[in-house]
Amino acid sequence: MSTEMEVTGGADPLVTAAILAAVARLEEERAALAAVPPKRSSQGRWVLSSRPRNAAPSIVRPTPMADGWSIASEEAEIEGG
Repeated sequence: MSTEMEVTGGADPLVTAAILAAVARLEEERAALAAVPPKRSSQGRWVLSSRPRNAAPSIVRPTPMADGWSIASEEAEIEGG
C-alpha cells in the first residue's frame, strides 16, 4: 500500500524521514493489532451462579462382613471352603 504524505513546517530531510518512519511504525502496529481476534468476554457472576456446580466425588463405603450382608462374605466362603 503506497500513500503520499507531506511534512510541512520547514523540516529538513532527516526530520522528515524520522516522522515518516514513526508513522509507518504506528501503521504496522495498528495492522498487527487488527489481525488478532478480540478476546472472548468472560461471564459475570450472575451467569455463573446459575451453572451447576461440580459434584463431589462419590464415596465407596465398605460393606459389613457379616453373613448375608454382602457379596464379599459369600466370596470368602467360596474361596475358603
